[in-house]
Amino acid sequence: MSSRVLASTINCPNTLNLKPTSQTKVPVSLYIEGALSVRQTSSKDENEFFVAPEVELINSCSQSLTAKTFIAPLPERLNIFAHRSKESRSGAFVNVSSVDQKMAMEKKGPSWHAYAASFSDLRFVGATVRLAHGLLTLDREINSVQDLVGKRIGLVMRPSSLRVLQEALLAGVWDIYDQIIVKEYSPGEMSKALEQGDVDAIFLPVIRETKGKLLPINIDFNRRDMHWISIPLKDVKTAMDNTLILADHMVLPEIKESANKQQDIGLITFDVAWFTFASTPDDVVYDFLQTVRHICPSDINSCSTISTDRLLLWPKLETGLIHPGAQRFYKEQGATSYP
Repeated sequence: MSSRVLASTINCPNTLNLKPTSQTKVPVSLYIEGALSVRQTSSKDENEFFVAPEVELINSCSQSLTAKTFIAPLPERLNIFAHRSKESRSGAFVNVSSVDQKMAMEKKGPSWHAYAASFSDLRFVGATVRLAHGLLTLDREINSVQDLVGKRIGLVMRPSSLRVLQEALLAGVWDIYDQIIVKEYSPGEMSKALEQGDVDAIFLPVIRETKGKLLPINIDFNRRDMHWISIPLKDVKTAMDNTLILADHMVLPEIKESANKQQDIGLITFDVAWFTFASTPDDVVYDFLQTVRHICPSDINSCSTISTDRLLLWPKLETGLIHPGAQRFYKEQGATSYP
């Protein structure tokens, strides 16, 4: 894991300069996945010096907090805290996916993606991004999920939240996991495997939604030879009923080449959010959220703001899950979607 923090030239939002600087800033730690690993160029070296944008923003602009980045995948990212007292978890902010939230809180899930403790003291702070999962193929003979039987399917290697989601559908809903040839790759290697003919289809996140914008991930949506196998809404609902996964369904907003020309292209989505622990003081959570709600792109010397409705975009979010410090923030902001 890395904890290196870089200097920043961020032009801080005026709203963060409204109160006097604390004599002693409170240290917080941000536990994240690291650089977006679905790119073909990503590597371990890329994460060695990676600093979360939120850490740069906090260290440059916050009047009350100072932060460090720690990089680890799930479930390791939470298992770090398994043998720490609940009080000593204070000040930790952890990126948690909606695939993992309930598994982590209830210490459940597959053996290869196991949580070492029941993290029942996890509390929601604010959502960050939404990822949409899709099934892609270049094979015109594959026109439905059942056509995947006997085929080579590219899946994300275990352990991975992405793999949990994939197996929830392949095994738990479609019941074909034992009838396909599983080929494991990192997300960044998946598209290349499909292009080179090493697999017949791939199952991976293809869209990243941030601030209401849908961005393709390592996929050229304009390719004429690529088509989609739609994931129906009813199958997403079944996956949620059969597991602890919190997911959602979306239809690809632009018309693309589908295996079934009469069918909308359905994707399964999951969210990622900042969580902290119940022992983190309310004021720390409030100040954290007040800061990280601002987005400061590295190529633009200014910051914009994430809407409170977007920050609260989380499947089946209940008031009791939200940290009191975050509740105070959302109430002050008059969030319309507050549970």
